[in-house]
Amino acid sequence: MRTKNPWFFKLITTYLPILYVVVLALSFLFFMTLSDLSNKQTVKSNEAFTKYVTQRLDSLLENIDQITITEINSDKELQNYMFQKYDDASPYLLNSAISNRFSKIKMSFPMIHSIYFYRISDQSILSLESMHTLDRFPDRDFIVTELEKPFSSYWTDKRQYKEFETQASAVPVLSLVKKLPMFTNPYGMLVINIDINAFQALLQDMSKQTVSYVKLFDKQENLLASSNEAGGRDLYSLRSSVSNLEIRSGLKDGYEYGLLSELYSNWIIAGMILVLLATISTIYLSKRYARPIDASVNRISDFFSKQQIDNTSRELLHFVDSAVDQIIDYANRYQSQSDTNLLYRKKHFFHELLDGDREIDKVEYREEMKSFGLQTDGVDFAVILVEIDRMSDFSHNYSYRDQYLLKFVITNVWDELAAEQDLKVWSEWMSAETLGVMFSSESRFEEAQSAQMIAIGEQLRAWVETNLKFTVTIGVGTTLEQLPGIRKSFQQAKEALQLKTSIGNNRVIVYKETVRQTEAELFDLLELTRSITQLYKSGNEDWRKQFEYFFTVLGKGGHTSKEIINLINYMCFTFTKELSDFPAEYVEMWKQTALGPMTEALQIYETAEEIKQTYLAVLIQVEENWKGIRESRNNRHLIYQVRQYIEENYANSDMSLQLLSEQFGMNKSYVSRIFKDEFGENFVDYLAGIRIQHAKQMLEDTQLPIQDIAVQIGYVHYFTFIRAFKKLIGISPSDYRKK
Repeated sequence: MRTKNPWFFKLITTYLPILYVVVLALSFLFFMTLSDLSNKQTVKSNEAFTKYVTQRLDSLLENIDQITITEINSDKELQNYMFQKYDDASPYLLNSAISNRFSKIKMSFPMIHSIYFYRISDQSILSLESMHTLDRFPDRDFIVTELEKPFSSYWTDKRQYKEFETQASAVPVLSLVKKLPMFTNPYGMLVINIDINAFQALLQDMSKQTVSYVKLFDKQENLLASSNEAGGRDLYSLRSSVSNLEIRSGLKDGYEYGLLSELYSNWIIAGMILVLLATISTIYLSKRYARPIDASVNRISDFFSKQQIDNTSRELLHFVDSAVDQIIDYANRYQSQSDTNLLYRKKHFFHELLDGDREIDKVEYREEMKSFGLQTDGVDFAVILVEIDRMSDFSHNYSYRDQYLLKFVITNVWDELAAEQDLKVWSEWMSAETLGVMFSSESRFEEAQSAQMIAIGEQLRAWVETNLKFTVTIGVGTTLEQLPGIRKSFQQAKEALQLKTSIGNNRVIVYKETVRQTEAELFDLLELTRSITQLYKSGNEDWRKQFEYFFTVLGKGGHTSKEIINLINYMCFTFTKELSDFPAEYVEMWKQTALGPMTEALQIYETAEEIKQTYLAVLIQVEENWKGIRESRNNRHLIYQVRQYIEENYANSDMSLQLLSEQFGMNKSYVSRIFKDEFGENFVDYLAGIRIQHAKQMLEDTQLPIQDIAVQIGYVHYFTFIRAFKKLIGISPSDYRKK
């Protein structure tokens, strides 16, 4: 079955669509990139314009604020008016002079709509036009509200202002409020009103020669002014650090993509020319490279025809391709299965060498080692075990995949360190937390080689501690002859690891350097445990010294994990038994405070030092709690004397826990704790409640100024009293008096 140029048409129909898709994608990317650059440039320009507008507004408002401060500090007439110091001068002349001063400020800043000064002492208002009293002034609600605020100088949000009730409509203004004198109790308040319509004219003037529009908002999101041009979404916003006003800006309609459209049209024409050239090139190259492929296909077809094999049901190349894929897949599966079986056999044989029950002779050992590609001859052997510390934390902190990867890293680091020392090793993970390593030598191990093994273990331990977020402890068995020595060295390495509970983890423990404790020494530790319990029970502080000595002995080594756990369990049992004849309150506190943490420490900690810290903290806590019970029984009656003293001396501004501790001879933290336990609230809240209760009575029954009431009930600062009153009552003192 011969065909004429089939590969040529396949190449054409395959590559041309790809070519077109690539060209279209490149065109789209170019357009999007150019669009993105244009947008970024537009946003930067808009951002610079917004900053300019903000700086211009800040400059105007700061100038008004600075001129006002200068006038206040230099104008003695304003000071005389505020404190009503006329010095035999006519009040009318003084009022006129101040009004003239206000007029000069207004003339300096055309944006200013009006200025007035409120004098608290007689509730009078002096403006540019006339004198008013607070009860007849249209802006009286604003004055009353602002006087309650604790700030001395600030800009307000947009509001409506009228100076005379007869005015047809109010004017939208932004106000600068200054309470005088500043930073003390005010005697008056200066208000400068800025006409918001002036902002409108300013923004329109600044945006005339730009492609950006601008809007001005106050803190409450109220629109104050805008440049009136139509536009799309806001591109940039900036809040003034002077007045807290927000300026938002964006592009006016019709200014976004004018230049971009022209560039895009030119790019389309160029792209079509490139597509045409690429199509011609693809057709030429496809025809050239398809010739040898078509020739090969025709030869294969002729071969199948001669062999009388039916190849009409499907394409010849598909048949050949399928056959090749099957052969490759079969070979890969065979190799993968063989590798898996080899790894399994290797790991299984390693376990049998170290801790298996089956005896292995030299012939079997050599054959198996040869099949694994390992060293076949060995005279001396030694085993080292690497154990991950705190395996429960390791399993919790890492996923199964991460655990596998970290173990693989540890194995590789170990093999590399051994290779640097020219030592032959075989390492396999024997359990989730333990890596077994077998050293073998074709000749007798020398002391230098044994030192090398220990040095490699120390290098691995230091590397893990430095580069990973966990640690390992390494147990080193002794070097023994012949194959049976492997299992004995393995058991020694296991016993060395058992000692990490006593001497600590994250270290290299060499079996031949460990010294086991005798039964007599273990019995001495049991006696020491009973002595510690008796001293603790009697309240003798010497129990701490013997407790430290007990764990010092455990930390010297020589005790396995099982022995240490048994000794500490015995200590816990002895404490519970000896303290059972204490009063029920003490025993219950022991059960609730000590037993749980002490039992849990044995389950989660690996070293005696960690267990010691938990036990010591628990014992000291229980001891302190018992002392607290004894002290509270002796001193609780003093708390009622303390409460009576507070109620009688609540108006003392120096009233504090320190004063009470000096008055009654008790520690202030102790006074605070038992005061809270006895009366259900802390000292500060109790004192504030008494003071505010007396303040309410004085607000109802007297006409004293609020500042005087604050001083009489013990508050030095007026604003502290205001905050405390609002916190407890929910409203300000002035509002409470009105009710």
